[in-house]
Amino acid sequence: MQRLRQTVRPYLGTSDFYKGALAVMLPVTVQQLINNMFNMVDTLMVGTLDVQGLAMSAVSVANKPIVIFNGFIFGLAGAGGLLISQYFGARNRKACMGLFWTELILALLNAAVFFALLFFIPESIMRIFVSDNRTVALGVQFMRIIAFSYFPAAVSSICIFSLRSLGQNRTSMLVSIASMGMNAVFNYLLIFGKFGFPRLGVEGAAYGTLIARLFEMSFYLVLMLRKRMYYTFEPSACIRLSPSIRRTFASKAMPLIVNEILYAVGLNIFFWCYARLDETALPALTIAELCFQISAVIVMGNSSAVSVLIGTALGAGDLDKARDNSRKLFLLTFFIGIISTVLCCGLAFLLPLLYSISAELRSIATRISCVMAAYAPVNFMYAFCFFCLRAGGDTKHAMMLDSGYMWVVAVPACLLMGLLLPGKLPMFAAVLIVQTLLNSKIFLALRVLRKGRWVRNITLGDCA
Repeated sequence: MQRLRQTVRPYLGTSDFYKGALAVMLPVTVQQLINNMFNMVDTLMVGTLDVQGLAMSAVSVANKPIVIFNGFIFGLAGAGGLLISQYFGARNRKACMGLFWTELILALLNAAVFFALLFFIPESIMRIFVSDNRTVALGVQFMRIIAFSYFPAAVSSICIFSLRSLGQNRTSMLVSIASMGMNAVFNYLLIFGKFGFPRLGVEGAAYGTLIARLFEMSFYLVLMLRKRMYYTFEPSACIRLSPSIRRTFASKAMPLIVNEILYAVGLNIFFWCYARLDETALPALTIAELCFQISAVIVMGNSSAVSVLIGTALGAGDLDKARDNSRKLFLLTFFIGIISTVLCCGLAFLLPLLYSISAELRSIATRISCVMAAYAPVNFMYAFCFFCLRAGGDTKHAMMLDSGYMWVVAVPACLLMGLLLPGKLPMFAAVLIVQTLLNSKIFLALRVLRKGRWVRNITLGDCA
């Protein structure tokens, strides 16, 4: 027993440590939950429009491009965030400002590319995943409107991630709550035509999201213009960024951006595979993915604590504190993963009841949700390893573990299932195979983490 206590003691933190970790985690978790509920509110409301789930499938497919868009943003903000976190720890505000505006300009250019694709060739994008003409037509209606929301989403996302890198999450959380409320209200008014508003169906869902995104972006712009947050409205700050920091940003950003895009494309290949196996079961998959969002948002909250508590310690040059924080967060992450499994399993039986779909689709949704929930603790531990590597700037190993493993193992298996077994393999079995393959990378991740190469201060030598 004494030996066990000595082994566990380094992994236990003080009450102040856990209060600090939760102070970072909870606002991010709430904010991420609200952000993910944009799609949930859309699918929940349009899911009542028809029993077959055509409208829900259309909205779900039309939202698939945003997975890749968010992948680019996440990679961009991840590279900027790990540097901002360390430069903030080193008290270098000039570098933080330059990095913020570099991210924001690149994010807007990315939004322009996605706008062009979704607005001008929406039908081609829809037919990558589904063949039913009615589903495609509904998706095209949704996509042409939602394309405009990518611009405000780019601004808001960079602001959210950049503030998160400083451990400042309260403002973003409150803005997201207000935005989510606006989305829900306008969705209700425009999808169903209430209180004199036109009944627009899936188009109403797109307009509701667009209005909410514009409100969210406007709030951050006002904060910047009035200098009410750490980052102010100074686009020229990106020009004043020192060449050495630009080179560091580029070297860290490229692996993360490539990783996130490859990972997002991989997720879309999984969806393509599931659609090939049984297109009629896509509404069940959509519901299952929504159930699993509770786990995904808690992962983001936990990962934010990893980035802040480890990144700032590394930036301040306190490597021992960074190692100590990582041990304490490791055990906390494991227990949070178990709690997440329980929550997701409970949601798996409740959420399908909210949709006007057949009993068979509800049953499929519950089974798929439980498979995803069972792997939540492993998912949490892997995310912990990934964000430790990212906090220390070890983006190359992070990329190899993340998208590299996915494309070598899970993607080929999924392509084979989609090409060779359409109509023969149940979607539930395919999800089980994919989840098992994906989560097996935890063994490699733990091995890389133990080597400790990520424990380093990447701000040394930069004072500009």
